Amino acid sequence: MALGSNDIDSRARPHSAEEAQFLAARVAGTGVRVSYADLDRAPAVLLAGLDPEEESPIIFLRLRKAARAGRVAVYSLAPLATRGLAKMSGTLVPAPPGTEGEVLTRLAAEAGSDPVETAAARALTAEGAVILAGERLAETPGALSALARLASASGASLAWVPRRAGERGAVEAGALPDLLPAGRPVSDPAARAEVARTWGVAALPAEPGRDGAQILAAALSGDLDALVVAGVDPADLPDPHTALAAIEAAPFVVSLELRVSAVTDRADVVLPVAAVPEKAGTFLNWEGRPGSFEAALDVPGAESDLEVLGEIADEMDVHLGLPDAAAARRELGTLTGWPGIRMSAPEYPPAARVLPGPGEAVLATWHQLIDTGRMQDGEPFLAGTARPAMAVLSAGTASEAGTADGGKVTVTTAQGAITLGVRVQDMPDRVVWLPTHALGCEVRRELGAGNGTLVTLRSPQ
Repeated sequence: MALGSNDIDSRARPHSAEEAQFLAARVAGTGVRVSYADLDRAPAVLLAGLDPEEESPIIFLRLRKAARAGRVAVYSLAPLATRGLAKMSGTLVPAPPGTEGEVLTRLAAEAGSDPVETAAARALTAEGAVILAGERLAETPGALSALARLASASGASLAWVPRRAGERGAVEAGALPDLLPAGRPVSDPAARAEVARTWGVAALPAEPGRDGAQILAAALSGDLDALVVAGVDPADLPDPHTALAAIEAAPFVVSLELRVSAVTDRADVVLPVAAVPEKAGTFLNWEGRPGSFEAALDVPGAESDLEVLGEIADEMDVHLGLPDAAAARRELGTLTGWPGIRMSAPEYPPAARVLPGPGEAVLATWHQLIDTGRMQDGEPFLAGTARPAMAVLSAGTASEAGTADGGKVTVTTAQGAITLGVRVQDMPDRVVWLPTHALGCEVRRELGAGNGTLVTLRSPQ
């Protein structure tokens, strides 16, 4: 309303246009399609790009309980079997990074010759079967498209499980470049008109906006006059160095933050906002179920993000009409239940397979539950419970790199190198797993890499 732009993206992590379309088609405005209760009684669950012990522990506990009772068969589409999968008595459907779309396509067609793929495909056709998708599938072109086709072909229920608590709520609020609240497409005139009436404006911008990567690219090239950065740690972005350069290049930067950060160091204006215990709000969990809360701490002078953004708009003589969280809840409540045409599911082709040579590997990576994220700043005892960072390889890959179980390996790209201890386990050859954001292992900042990047392996000796 105030800036006349749909350039907004809440995904402070690797993302893609394919993912935005998938979220618009299969997640936004859908309500509760899959619940914890559904997991309790599901005969089969496929985890696609999701390690629930590290990324959604309550799901992990539910599935572990159901597996121990013999009620569910858990399958995991991943490059390696994790400790959590073993605790759920689960079965690995091997998929090196970049091949997820291929494997999902075979599952949808029940065309695989591998007995594990055949068993998983058949299990998903049982009534009540569930597919849970993790956010790292966004890094593999074609994976989310194949996932949507698999859900349609098998009849299994499909749910998206983001790692962060606020992501589902941001999708519902329309904090994506192609969406308005509750799954309304920006490109639909009726959707824009309905939201404009609710918001009390004549019209809304009709063109889909730029996503996070495009916004930063525009800032870096001098195509933006100003940038608002709210609660983003550049270390979480696909290329932290480029992100910081883009923020520095923007002519005017407004930062909404809790504490000093790499963004506040570069901002022209820093507006402190209240922490969660100091304000009212609502979280949506991965199910789409809301949980509202009021302020637990009364801190004089502390203003919420909602209040700060409203005051900026007031200064621009645009009035949002949202004096408090209760008003925001009421407004969003009037925009539920979009009856119009939804965006179609994405149809992107599978990624071209990366073929590593001797001494090379495809990187597999995701966050561990306790990592080096900024929300644990100043809490060394919690940080001390993190698992040590290790590189996980097959025996053949370790031998090619001149190392072995208990030894060390150096993982390199053109940008940098990381040296870690080695754990050998059964997994596809020429794949290496590293934690994304751990002490001594900052994959994005140090390697400029992500899930599916080709890296070089060597012994550090």
